Amino acid sequence: MRLNDKIALITGGASGIGAATARRFVEEGARVVICDLQAEKGEALAAELGEAASFVRLDVTSEDSWSQAMPTALSCFGRLTTVVNCAGVSIPANIEDETLEGFHRTMAINVDGVFLGCKHGVAALKGGRGGSIVNLGSTLGVRAGAIFPAYSASKGAVRLLTRSVALHCAEQGYDIRVNAVLPGAIHTEMVEGYVAAGVAAGGTREAVVEGFASVHPMKRLGRPNEPAEAIVFLASDESSFTTGADLPVDGGFLA
Repeated sequence: MRLNDKIALITGGASGIGAATARRFVEEGARVVICDLQAEKGEALAAELGEAASFVRLDVTSEDSWSQAMPTALSCFGRLTTVVNCAGVSIPANIEDETLEGFHRTMAINVDGVFLGCKHGVAALKGGRGGSIVNLGSTLGVRAGAIFPAYSASKGAVRLLTRSVALHCAEQGYDIRVNAVLPGAIHTEMVEGYVAAGVAAGGTREAVVEGFASVHPMKRLGRPNEPAEAIVFLASDESSFTTGADLPVDGGFLA
């Protein structure tokens, strides 16, 4: 029960790494507030997890939505100790094909959403003890991909935003640690979309999956529970002297 007495708000919690994180948190003794725009999926997951979980609808790009969702989230279990910013989007398009509208949408979800999660998270956690904010970055925020200018730029921003917030909390004497997890290619709904696009372009499913796996020295895709385990560590008291850090979960991609 590594997260006993922890109460977490998880954005993007209805699917992918966010959902895997919600499950692992509950298994480790935490209570979770699942936040997402996918109400049907979020409510189903909360029902699956039982009394330890609640669902709150949240548009991470909207400050008004955060202002409404945060008091609701706090009321679910009386307080929060942890904020996990998992909500994100990745739509491949190189610099010649990407549109300004597409770029802005990626930045709004991946950067504005994490900024607002940190801003409202710090406000909610700074009066407590042992708070933790975990942001979902990406290895593509360290090593850019040619067909991911918007996504790479957004995840690079998340890395430095994480460090800035970590430094601020330390300097202010808030007992809040702020860290980032950097997944490689994890076999979620998002990556499954890339696989489908590769098949539509004429590749076989096996070849497309192998292509993603081959860039990782461990020669496979990650599983959603693997970055979730890293998030559990950063939310737990085991990481009590860790802040402003990047934790890759990438099969050796950044080695």
